[in-house]
Amino acid sequence: MLQEIKVDLSKRSGTIKVLHGVNNGPVCYGELIDVSHHYTEAGIPLVRLHDPNWPYPREVDISAVFPDFSRDPEDPAGYDFSRTDTYIRSVLDTGAKIVYRLGQSIEHTKIKYDVHPPRDYGKWARICLSIIRHYNEGWADGFHYGIEYWEIWNEPDLGNMMWSGTAEQYYELYRVAATAIKARFPELKVGGYALSQPQSEFLPGFLAYCREHALPLDFFSWHTYTVEVERLTANAALMHERLVEYGFADVEVHLNEWNYADLNDWTQRLWARGSGKARRDTFEKAKGVQGASFCAAALIALQDARVDAANYYDGQPSALFCGLFDYYGVPQKTFYAFVAFNELVKHPYRVAVTVGGGTAAAQNVYACAGTNDSGQIALLISNPKEKPARCKVIVEGCEAGMSSTLSRLDADHDFQPDETLSMSLENDGAGAGSLEVEMPGYGVVLIRIG
Repeated sequence: MLQEIKVDLSKRSGTIKVLHGVNNGPVCYGELIDVSHHYTEAGIPLVRLHDPNWPYPREVDISAVFPDFSRDPEDPAGYDFSRTDTYIRSVLDTGAKIVYRLGQSIEHTKIKYDVHPPRDYGKWARICLSIIRHYNEGWADGFHYGIEYWEIWNEPDLGNMMWSGTAEQYYELYRVAATAIKARFPELKVGGYALSQPQSEFLPGFLAYCREHALPLDFFSWHTYTVEVERLTANAALMHERLVEYGFADVEVHLNEWNYADLNDWTQRLWARGSGKARRDTFEKAKGVQGASFCAAALIALQDARVDAANYYDGQPSALFCGLFDYYGVPQKTFYAFVAFNELVKHPYRVAVTVGGGTAAAQNVYACAGTNDSGQIALLISNPKEKPARCKVIVEGCEAGMSSTLSRLDADHDFQPDETLSMSLENDGAGAGSLEVEMPGYGVVLIRIG
């Protein structure tokens, strides 16, 4: 069946949202592997610092930066910024901005060490202030980076691997820390809580607490791991509904952890003894054409969702979850989906696209188009399903004789320039050009016109 993708250049709809951020920086294994040039190639815009060098973090965490909680938070000698300084510099050198998570990395170990509620919330907040001063005001031989986003903890609703306390204890920590940060740095953006359980009562409890105490909430962050693009957009709608309900309709919304993973099998199948092959298959899919086409489709679908920023989990070339690189720092299929989306971002003025005469995701093909100041056009199409699709692309409002190029990302192509195919966009005499595109299962194409 031939699916029609219609691009109408006369109808603009804002700008392409730059959502291809990631978690964690380009350097790991003690600086042995550095993929900074690939971060730059993909134009990674925003890096959230959480679980760096997972699962053995030595940077960013409060326990790493301020290892002895008995020390004076005002004394620079109580801090060890050295490793985090180097880590943050490696991120900024790629051109990305930073979301700094104030808190701890996840602890999958049976014994939990640092994911407990702080003994003194006020003191913990003063430590946070000193960290901000170090990176934004030059305190303690620091810097003037102007890091804007400061997130308080991560997934306190997940259980004792991230927060051993109660929901009410987290609400109180957020109150103390967020109030202190905004009082001292009113120009910065403070938020949380990096939600992991969309249906949990933790969410309405948190929002009600923030409303009752008139707490600052500049951005609200949430997470979803799924193999269904529709689950991402459905959760985005749910988050927006809850924020509106509690009077926070205008806060920024950050989807700052997401990836291609089926969590239905998370506990029983992936981590049971003897399940190594299942783990390998799951995470290799995230790095391959399935994960790549899912990511491209997600970045397209989220253009119409109430999401202002996003961070894929994750970018560092280590651990299981990185879908962009292997352990050696070699780019994987999913990395090239980010490169393809970055090419779309270079055509920032979004234009109307309809697929199959209806929604932008009709029959599982996702498409988004943009143009730039030079009148060049880019159209990104993703088929995140196994079944191939034949698409007829119609571009309304194009000039006669405009040339086009097509780049493929699939099992046989990695989006390299030498695999770009030149084609002719024929004008039909009515201000519209058309061409046909064969979309393999789990395939992505980028068409540049003009």
